[in-house]
Amino acid sequence: MIAQNEVSVAFSGDIPKNYETYLGPLFFEPFAKVISSRIQQLRPASVLEVACGTGRVTKHLSEVLPKGVSIYATDINPAMVAYAQGTIGTTERIRWDVVDAVSLPYGNQQFDSIVSQFGVMFYSDRPKAYAEAMRVLKPGGVFVFITWDRLQNNPAAQLTDDTLRYFFPINTPAFYQIPFSYWNEHQIRMDLSEAGFAKISMEMLSLTGHADTAEMAAKGLLEGTPVFTAIKDRDEALLGPMQRALADDLTDMFGATNLKVPLQARLVIAVKNA
Repeated sequence: MIAQNEVSVAFSGDIPKNYETYLGPLFFEPFAKVISSRIQQLRPASVLEVACGTGRVTKHLSEVLPKGVSIYATDINPAMVAYAQGTIGTTERIRWDVVDAVSLPYGNQQFDSIVSQFGVMFYSDRPKAYAEAMRVLKPGGVFVFITWDRLQNNPAAQLTDDTLRYFFPINTPAFYQIPFSYWNEHQIRMDLSEAGFAKISMEMLSLTGHADTAEMAAKGLLEGTPVFTAIKDRDEALLGPMQRALADDLTDMFGATNLKVPLQARLVIAVKNA
């Protein structure tokens, strides 16, 4: 099994671009709108974003929050931060930092809200990271994050994992097992409670992702994550056949063009006592 912290720093080369271009609308845009709206409703004066990736949520936050709100956008992966900063730019309200969630370089009680979209699954030590979130939140501050539901409830990801297992029955690239492994509500509550969060609520989100073509979706699913590196390390010649096979499977399930892909993830809101 690949270590979570190893996967987190494996987004390099062309992966950030493919991640944003192809996986962005397929997996992340629908949830980015929801989580940004939830943060907007909290009316924070300062927001810390952890695991900002290519900045999709950051961009939405900068659009929906008043100009006076400061946004700290962070990720453990320098390539992702560089891509996001290059795309969105640096402004007076957005600060970009390369940061590990388990060791936040910020002061106690500094932020009104913390947001993380599909980042907590990759934390090397979730209770420790949650304790850090608790530390930097102001009293009454809110930690909002989204984590994927089970792999089988996200069919495009399941098809991709099946394709990897078919082409590599031995030493199968394990990436898709990680982001879809942190779905158990009891475990999430336990981890947050261990960090000191007492008021915790959860909501299952069933949304729809989009792709212009099955080929574009397959490219994102295989070249927009560290799976791309794993395939090249094992047998780069198989990448083309894998993409064609996955595109065929996606076409069978969702059509060849204008794909509408069901997605399911859990929205978690944890409040620090005032």
